[in-house]
Amino acid sequence: MEAPRMGNLYLEDPLLPGYLRAHLPAQVFAEVNIDLERFGARLRDEIGFLGCECELNPPRLLHFDAWGQRVDQVITCPAWKRLKDICAEESLVAEGYTRRYSSWSRVYQIAKVYLFMPFCACYGCPLAMTDGAVKVIESLGIPKPLEEAYAHLTSSDPKTFWISGQWMTERKGGSDVGGGTETVARELPDGSYSLHGFKWFTSAADSDMTLTLARIVGPDGQIQQGSRGLSLFYLKIYEDGKLNGIKIQRLKEKLGTRAVPTAELWLDGARAHLVGATEKSISSIQHIERSTETRLGKD
Repeated sequence: MEAPRMGNLYLEDPLLPGYLRAHLPAQVFAEVNIDLERFGARLRDEIGFLGCECELNPPRLLHFDAWGQRVDQVITCPAWKRLKDICAEESLVAEGYTRRYSSWSRVYQIAKVYLFMPFCACYGCPLAMTDGAVKVIESLGIPKPLEEAYAHLTSSDPKTFWISGQWMTERKGGSDVGGGTETVARELPDGSYSLHGFKWFTSAADSDMTLTLARIVGPDGQIQQGSRGLSLFYLKIYEDGKLNGIKIQRLKEKLGTRAVPTAELWLDGARAHLVGATEKSISSIQHIERSTETRLGKD
């Protein structure tokens, strides 16, 4: 007896093609329908196999190199790296922001992500945080310190595409970041900040950048407590080929989403840039939370 074989994941979906036909303008549907049919075949023939390989080869953490130097390198399998390339090739973030179909581009983007999610070993988690980071940056008017990041996050070129992390949860845990954030930020002479604190649950620890929360230490050495004392910062994970003041303590042992590297880490002088007004930091980073929770699933 021949083993069962999946067909085209888009064409066999009982809802999506009909929904898009009913809601998209005819010309838009005609174009995206062709691409989604192609993508459905790619899910079956390539992406699904990569997802299985990622599940069988979860990430690991290398603390020291052969010379005893601490490197804290998150090692992921080749299939995980290939999924990142595919996210760029398929414009799974960029499509929603290039807006070639106006507001319908977002519908098209989410349709592709909807098809992608069950077969990607939860690569949709870092993908969602990346989309959320782009939304944050765009909502802030793409300030100058974030122009480079925005260009990378919305790139369709695997060589330049970046993934963003989301670093909010600290030791106290829970959703009350206003009461649980203890990380502090000290201003440096060049206007950037040095971050110091412990992040207890950092998804996509292999990301290229992150947005995170911290409390600015004032000239008098005091910090403001509560949500009003929080500020939003952008930082690159690596600077000059080395971790940017980051020490990865361990990777989480999780019951699910094991292919996604999630870490506990110290920020020990991580160089970061303040983005946006302090009083808007919570509302800004909620773009990432909403993207991760309501659309693509969460660790």
